[in-house]
Amino acid sequence: MNGKGIALMVVAAVAIGTFALPSTVSLFSGQHTWYDLGAKGNDVPCEKCHADIAAEMEHVGPHTGETGYERLECEYCHRVFPIEHKNASFDTYTYASGDSAGAEPGKEAHAASTVPCMYCHSGNNSGIVDSDFDHSDWGDKNCFMCHPVNGPNWHDKPEYFSVDDCRKCHVNKSTNAVYYIPPAGGFNLTTNSTDTGSNAAHKTFVMNAISNTDMEDANEACIACHTHIPVKINWTHRVSLEFNATPEFELPPAHFNVTDWAVNGTANVTVYGNTTGFGATNSTYWPGKNPDGYSGGGY
Repeated sequence: MNGKGIALMVVAAVAIGTFALPSTVSLFSGQHTWYDLGAKGNDVPCEKCHADIAAEMEHVGPHTGETGYERLECEYCHRVFPIEHKNASFDTYTYASGDSAGAEPGKEAHAASTVPCMYCHSGNNSGIVDSDFDHSDWGDKNCFMCHPVNGPNWHDKPEYFSVDDCRKCHVNKSTNAVYYIPPAGGFNLTTNSTDTGSNAAHKTFVMNAISNTDMEDANEACIACHTHIPVKINWTHRVSLEFNATPEFELPPAHFNVTDWAVNGTANVTVYGNTTGFGATNSTYWPGKNPDGYSGGGY
């Protein structure tokens, strides 16, 4: 091989080393640095894989800066901690840890958990706890002075949260008012003894969501009503109401006894609501429009 060929090979090798080698090194760099997995110091960035959810939480929803202290942290809901509630299924919920303690392998949660909305929203109280929570002279102890470790409100443990975390859920930044987490009352699912749910129009919907296994507890119903998720429902409606009205002429003015109540026929209606709350309706029967879709009864 002549000198020109050797020189060309040297130039090619240098070029490969200059452009390819740094890329190769960068591909593997960072693989041996680790996040802190401690209970209080955990810095695993959920947003690394869930950037779409992070973007959503930055802009919409009741958990986005509702108290004026920016959005809630992922771990508030997805690394559940002991709290007073009616559903006790998560009281002993634990997570895998790097020191061979915590969750049993193959059970419970490795890094995060899916929890019922009612876990936080099944309390007994709502509204303002303290209208002027201006205790700046207490410094970082302004919550834990009244809510000590192993106190009645277990989720106030400082090893889990800081005072700033408490404020994000419970304190209005503008008014310094302290709030209870609002309970989802009306379905006999809260710790309030007067919450019987006897007149709740949507109780069956919530109960059926609890029995469904696609999501935790009643989360299907919570998400369907309280988020922008599109909802499609195939309804089977009754079409007509029927009763007999018999006059009583002896009592002026005339009165009627209404008896023999009945509902007639069914109509199938599909409704689809998109993320804005507006959608389309497709009915297989509408009086005077499509009588062929009518099932039973008559006019």
